[in-house]
Amino acid sequence: MRGQIRWSASVAALAALGFAGGCSSSKAIAEKGETPVSLTELSAPARATVERVTAGGHVDKITRETERGKQVYDVEATIGGKHQEFMIADADGAVLGTEVPIEFAQLPAPVRDAAAKYFGTTTGLSAMKGVEYGETSYEVEGTKGGKKVEVTFDPNGKEVK
Repeated sequence: MRGQIRWSASVAALAALGFAGGCSSSKAIAEKGETPVSLTELSAPARATVERVTAGGHVDKITRETERGKQVYDVEATIGGKHQEFMIADADGAVLGTEVPIEFAQLPAPVRDAAAKYFGTTTGLSAMKGVEYGETSYEVEGTKGGKKVEVTFDPNGKEVK
C-alpha cells in the first residue's frame, strides 16, 4: 500500500509538472501579446485582404497582436506549396509586412557570407525575405550544433536580435 501511495504521488507530481509546462507555453504566448484567432474573427477589411493575398492557397494560422500601438494580424499561409507570412492591419486591412521564401543564392552577398560563417556551411540552408514597415530582413534556417535554428540578418549581413 505504501508503495502505491508513493507511486501515485509521483504520478500526480509529474502530471502537475506537465500541466504547468503546458501552461507556461500558453503564458509565453499571452506575454508576447499574441492571441490565436480564426479568419471569421478578423475585421472586414483585414479579412478581405487575407482572402486576397492567400487566394489559391490556404491559411495555416492567424494570431492577433499589438505592434507599434496598432492591432495587427500575423497570418501564416501556404500558397503554391510555399510557406508565407503577412502582417495585416486590423483597421484598414493594409499589408504592413510580408515574409516569403527565396533561394539562398538570391540573398545579398553580405547575408550569404554571414550565414555561411554562422552555420559553417551553405548546404541545407533555407531563406526567407521579410519586409516589415519598409525595413528588409533575411531569415536563414539551418542546422547548427545538431539543432535546427533560425537567424535573422539585415541586408548588410549584420545579425538582428
